[in-house]
Amino acid sequence: MTDDASINVGTLLSGDDPIDNASQDLLQRADLADAFAVEIRRTSAKHGAVVALTGRWGSGKTSLANLTCSALDAVDDVQVVKFNPWFFSGTDQLMRFFFDELAGQLRDARRLKDKLKSAGRTVAERLGKYSAALSPLKFVPGAGVVLDGATAVATGTSKLLGEEQGTIHEQRAQLTELLDALPGRIVVFIDDIDRLSQQEIRDLFRLVRLTGSFPNIVYVLCFDREVVEAALTDEAVRGSAYLEKIVKMSVEVPPLPTQALSPVIATGLAEALDGIESGPFHAARWPDVLVQLILPMFSTIRDVKRYLASVPLAVRSLGLEVNLVDVLALEALRVRYPAAHAMLPTAADLLAPAQTVYGSGAGRTTHEKAFVEDFTSLLNGHAQPVISLLFPAADRFFGGSNYGSDWIPAWERDRRVACSTVLDFYLHRRLPAGRAPAALTDQIVACIGDESMLDEALGRVPEVLLDDTLKRLVPHFRDAREETVLPTATALMRQLPRVRLGSTGMYSPGGEWAVLGPVSVLLRNLSGDVADRTVRSVFDSIPSLYGKVLLLDIVAGRPDKEGLVPEESVRLLRQELVSQLRAARPEHLADERMLLRTVLVATASTDGPPVLEPVFDARVIARLLKSGVTPVHSQTMGSVAVRTEKRLMWDSLVSIYGGEVHLAEAVALLHQSLQKGTVELAEDLAAALALYEKYATGWRPE
Repeated sequence: MTDDASINVGTLLSGDDPIDNASQDLLQRADLADAFAVEIRRTSAKHGAVVALTGRWGSGKTSLANLTCSALDAVDDVQVVKFNPWFFSGTDQLMRFFFDELAGQLRDARRLKDKLKSAGRTVAERLGKYSAALSPLKFVPGAGVVLDGATAVATGTSKLLGEEQGTIHEQRAQLTELLDALPGRIVVFIDDIDRLSQQEIRDLFRLVRLTGSFPNIVYVLCFDREVVEAALTDEAVRGSAYLEKIVKMSVEVPPLPTQALSPVIATGLAEALDGIESGPFHAARWPDVLVQLILPMFSTIRDVKRYLASVPLAVRSLGLEVNLVDVLALEALRVRYPAAHAMLPTAADLLAPAQTVYGSGAGRTTHEKAFVEDFTSLLNGHAQPVISLLFPAADRFFGGSNYGSDWIPAWERDRRVACSTVLDFYLHRRLPAGRAPAALTDQIVACIGDESMLDEALGRVPEVLLDDTLKRLVPHFRDAREETVLPTATALMRQLPRVRLGSTGMYSPGGEWAVLGPVSVLLRNLSGDVADRTVRSVFDSIPSLYGKVLLLDIVAGRPDKEGLVPEESVRLLRQELVSQLRAARPEHLADERMLLRTVLVATASTDGPPVLEPVFDARVIARLLKSGVTPVHSQTMGSVAVRTEKRLMWDSLVSIYGGEVHLAEAVALLHQSLQKGTVELAEDLAAALALYEKYATGWRPE
């Protein structure tokens, strides 16, 4: 990604400094943590206390809890202990693990406050003994007591209770006495409760209920209230009522406002994408995509972090092929609404059709209706900005604007997923056969206006990719500067010998239009004398006669269309063509790919003597025959199969030779040269001669 793109991603916010916004939010969180820490110290803990830090999953509970821990660590009469409920598995381990962990952290002299060191170690020792006494016992969730699982089965529960409970009660009393005399308090933080299983949540809260009355111990439980209440609810009691009996004080983590997430996302993206090559980044589109599409999808810092972690891989895998703004938006869609993102492949024909049409959303097909309904329901109100900002061709299905096919070249130039070929790459991460990579196109675009560099760059393009490369240049030529037109058009016309000629299907243009299309767009940036002089210069620079014919095709006027240059200029150029054709040596004519068409165009431009003399050179005869073969495509209504039949431009050949007799003489001369070996019988010449024999017998296609 370019430096400019990095700066834009990091700074294009709603007019505010991202660093100032982020710092302000951190200060507000720190203030809340300080206030929470003060309340934890002030709340009565004579019989223990349980406070709750609640908020939606990912809302920042852990961050606020850590800030609160830091605030409490700064005072001498509070010892912070963190208990990780993920370390135990099952009810049997919970109680023993809890007291062992509590004792272990209180034994750590490095962590104990000076004021609590002596008493803390004594409490730790007593906790260890209490834990050992509990170790053979099993927590009974329903009763809130402990039982020895193995012995109870063998000898009966009553014997166990009679022999063991006294010792445990004794140790509990001693522990209670020590804690009551503690010159401060122990604050136990338990986070991520809402990520436990339902049974583990129930076990943990029963443990807190059973041990929560120890003096000078304050439990801080961090959880999503909705999740925990659902886990604690059963036929006998509602989860909310259960919490009311346990929790003494509750603090709700306030949701982050959108303006707080904006700088986090923008600056996070700048850091995540630093040094990564990406597709073009359009600063003008970014604010709308960020504010209208990306930001509304996020409400928690956790989700933002997940998004930022996934972006680098997405950008790397797509490289230069897809617009960076689109990648960032679609990655937000994938992270937050994966089901909606999964619909993109099946709806690609609607989102980015190869040919867009004007029309309202009324009268939609079943496929279109189903997509609109499903996409809207999955996106929870975000469907409209996703469509309008990323897939404008589908906007009409959602009551928006109409976009015609004239928009597609611009979308392709900008590498937006609104273009079908770009969306196809985004979905499948591969280029179809014949598709030029974006890096190759970028190299060509960088040479526009420099004839020598453009010649060299185009010469490096493999022929299998040349057609696509040239067509993708068209959008870049629509507003070409006047001084760049002549050198660029000249270099492009030199590529004619490398492109295929003629069409390959029912509706495909001739292969030469891969060159003529871009040149025509370039020349249309000019007018008046400048256009006239430029066309003349390009005409003179073209080495082949058929190239000059093709140039005349795109600059000459039609009955229904004004030409790029005046009719008089076209007439003079055609006269020049005739002169060059008459002066051409046979060996040069034998290399002209479209010799028959060239002769026909020149013949139509003059009333004088024949433009091609002599036409009885075997090499020229061979080229005329080969260039007289043309494919004709046909298709039966209702069928997708396209049939291609080769035909011979018989009437044109006859007219050039002044009759069928002279044509037959020319072909006989060609056969003699073939027998002598002065002309090679290549596959295309053999096909042309075979067609000639059919036509010569009177056969004609239907």
